[in-house]
Amino acid sequence: MKTFATLFLVLAGTMVSLAQTPIWSKEQLMPTKELADKINANTKDKPLILNVGPMELIKGAVDVGRATSVTGIEKIKSTVAMENKNKIVVVYCGCCSYASCPNIKPAYDALISAGFKNAKVLELPEGIKPDWVAKDYPMEQ
Repeated sequence: MKTFATLFLVLAGTMVSLAQTPIWSKEQLMPTKELADKINANTKDKPLILNVGPMELIKGAVDVGRATSVTGIEKIKSTVAMENKNKIVVVYCGCCSYASCPNIKPAYDALISAGFKNAKVLELPEGIKPDWVAKDYPMEQ
């Protein structure tokens, strides 16, 4: 019985530790202000922005549809097929927090599988409305 209790405590501690571990590293995230500045800059090397969910379009974003569907993943692959693998590609959904969104991870994984070295997740801790729209960052009209 003592062994069972010890095992239970070890597993519970591991689960708490995993729950506190962020799903995305700082290197994988694109801060919203940074992306807004890149969109507003008059440069040719703007990142490719992919809307992988049902939310509003950020200025210049390509609407590929929900990444939880085969169609969405196929559209991501066809959209990036001719792009340089070093290009910055930013994925976002914004339906909810980027940490719990069902569309972000499959989209990000598809980009990494396709060989993209600078795939990023837009840092939307709450969602597109509070973290982008409310800050008056650029949106499609």
